[in-house]
Amino acid sequence: MKKSWSFTDTYGKEHSIEYKNGFGLKLIVDGTAYKLKSQNWFVNVIDYSVEIAGTDLRLVAIGNKVDVAINGVYIGSGEPYVPIQANTPSWVWVLVGISAVVGGLLNSALGVVIGIAFGTFYINYAITRKNGMVIACFAVWVVVQTILGYLAYTLSAAINYM
Repeated sequence: MKKSWSFTDTYGKEHSIEYKNGFGLKLIVDGTAYKLKSQNWFVNVIDYSVEIAGTDLRLVAIGNKVDVAINGVYIGSGEPYVPIQANTPSWVWVLVGISAVVGGLLNSALGVVIGIAFGTFYINYAITRKNGMVIACFAVWVVVQTILGYLAYTLSAAINYM
């Protein structure tokens, strides 16, 4: 995945910003590459800061959702920048880990993918201070994993019975 933005600094100079996600995460600003590392094992979570010509530039990525904040305002949405780590309670990170690990134990690779997808919802809702929605998403994750686990169990039992 590749996303790009451009902005003009206070001196009138045009700057280009690129985010590349593939074999390694990179932020490229005016041809200078910065290697990035996710803050979480399971979900791609990046909050990286670069200063260019007195302008505070922040790349923020949660899962596949990526945006750049310039001087505290996101380019894409126009909303104010909110730090990820500072505004995400530790119990949300625990739910992300539980969703990925338990999903893998119950439903193998599909369970991990579903757990990671739900993990991005947990983080997005936690940043916007919607803790009730985090709990509701976790409850939906439990139901989805339970249904998938039951279907996998009954299918394997039916195959073994034949």
